[in-house]
Amino acid sequence: MYFPLIPIPIYLVLIILYMIARNRNDLKRTSFIQPTATFLAMIIAALGYLSPAADQGYTTWILVGLGLCFLADIFNIDMTNDKVLYAAIGVFVIAYLEYAVTFTRFNGFQRQDLVVAGAFILIYILLMRLYWKGLGNFKIPILIYGLVMPFMVTRAISTLFGSSFSLVSAILVTVGCTMLFLGDVEYGLHRFRKPLKFFFGPICYAGGQLLIALSCSYFLLH
Repeated sequence: MYFPLIPIPIYLVLIILYMIARNRNDLKRTSFIQPTATFLAMIIAALGYLSPAADQGYTTWILVGLGLCFLADIFNIDMTNDKVLYAAIGVFVIAYLEYAVTFTRFNGFQRQDLVVAGAFILIYILLMRLYWKGLGNFKIPILIYGLVMPFMVTRAISTLFGSSFSLVSAILVTVGCTMLFLGDVEYGLHRFRKPLKFFFGPICYAGGQLLIALSCSYFLLH
């Protein structure tokens, strides 16, 4: 059960380096660090196969999602390039939908989902209003992506109310997906509202993937 924890110190170093590279707009280092961190997250998830508290099927599904994110990371380096951003949005939409389907496949739907979904619909409306004037040609892609991200988070939160996920695993995916969402909110403000320094976005993205990967090792820890 402890094997997935071994690479974490290296991963934490990569998160710090990733944050520095993004704020310096160092695309050369970012092009190496970002996919490397996600690839390491894939290794951490795969190490879950060695854990007696893992579900083999769930681990495989999470690995598919991480693999898609790894592919998106290859595109998502120069975020000021519109063509790059279009490609990244497309792949991330598929990746985050895959996460959402995974959580739903193993957890189903819960009564509390309606309340959580209602709250995130309000958040979605607020964010679209904040971004709208700066979206330009990205209106339709961001409208779609803006729905997929909260959907993924609501499906992660739903695991807290079901009985399929252990409490540890449910907390990991809930916090992990929320971090991915918050990282994208900061980037959205940076890209479509007003350019600003990244305070937590890169940390949230890499950290969120780490927590989702770790959830594989604690899925059955009841």
